[in-house]
Amino acid sequence: MLFFKLWIKVISITALVFFLYPAADTGQKRVKSINCKKYAAVPYLCTREMDPVCGTDDITYSNRCVFCTKKLQSKGKLGFLHGGNC
Repeated sequence: MLFFKLWIKVISITALVFFLYPAADTGQKRVKSINCKKYAAVPYLCTREMDPVCGTDDITYSNRCVFCTKKLQSKGKLGFLHGGNC
């Protein structure tokens, strides 16, 4: 009986850690704002790297450069919502 209780505790703790660990660290960077000035000199010359950014139009842009290009095209109407997918 003691072995059974110990086994239940181990399984419960393992399950709890397994389900809570991804919630604690999503792997996404916490970005508060984006400075688009450095992309203004050479718009449309963006790399294809994936570092998602969510705009105020609820569209996920593949990276900061693509977001800033769209923001410059919108003449500032597009804003930054958060880093990561929308």
